[in-house]
Amino acid sequence: MHWFIDPIKNHYADFDGRVGRQEYWMFVLFNVLLSFAFEIVGLDVLSMLVGLALLVPSLALASRRLHDIGRSGWWQLLLFIPIIGWIILIVWMVTKTEPIDNAYGAPAVPKTGPEGTPEVPVATAAAPVVEIDTPASMTETMDVTPDVPASASADSSAGSVDSAASK
Repeated sequence: MHWFIDPIKNHYADFDGRVGRQEYWMFVLFNVLLSFAFEIVGLDVLSMLVGLALLVPSLALASRRLHDIGRSGWWQLLLFIPIIGWIILIVWMVTKTEPIDNAYGAPAVPKTGPEGTPEVPVATAAAPVVEIDTPASMTETMDVTPDVPASASADSSAGSVDSAASK
């Protein structure tokens, strides 16, 4: 839930800086779920008011997400170009973070919890190797060739083709 509350509470109209993919898409997910919940319950007026209240943080977060891939926030105006503009923006929004500093600041640090600490990978111990004894009969190769001579099998297959053609 902090993915939704933090941009509203701490970065309501913050158009500066960068934000990573996870923070952006989690906000979008909560925003869509909230809208669907209001529509299902039938609170259309409340849904509209919440949508208006979330317009500025949504634009700010999208702008910061575009900054994360080295683009200006003004590229959001592509939303006014039907289909093609939407596809371009979606592709940009799912693009990986630029790992180096750009004109908009240092790379976004992924957040894992409300405190915003970056995720630290935990070293895992290797799983023990278990050897299974297989019976010798399973490891032997089996000869599956038929005991029919090659010339006999060719004649029988040719005969079946001829008999099928004559019918």
